[in-house]
Amino acid sequence: MKIYSHLVAVLLAGTVLSLSTATVATADTATELTLPVPATEMTDAQWHAFSVTLQKALASGHNGLQIAAMRLAIQYADNVDIRSSVIDLMRIYRNHSDQNVRRLAVVALGSLHSGMVINYLRLNEPFEETPCVKRTIHAVVSSA
Repeated sequence: MKIYSHLVAVLLAGTVLSLSTATVATADTATELTLPVPATEMTDAQWHAFSVTLQKALASGHNGLQIAAMRLAIQYADNVDIRSSVIDLMRIYRNHSDQNVRRLAVVALGSLHSGMVINYLRLNEPFEETPCVKRTIHAVVSSA
């Protein structure tokens, strides 16, 4: 009985070893992946293309894409131009059911540094019912 268990252990170890060497062999022959250009080295054309992609994501209606686009728009606010997506951001702020997404939309709107957007937020602040969104609006308006 012991000889069978040792035999099975040796066969199992041999199989694992052969699979791991096969995996390494296929990884060595794979083409080398290149990383995207860091944000500090992007050209104006690349920032423009990135901005267009963010605008499409904001207009898509897909919750995950919109959240990711708002985060990236806030992170790279100095380099991207999403001014044409103001209506989409306002729609997300007004209609989304999650208060955290609404707060994210308020911050994304504030990152546009637009007088029209600040006036819009200032006018909506007294009517906002959610306290944390109201505080976010107040912070964005007072920092402008």
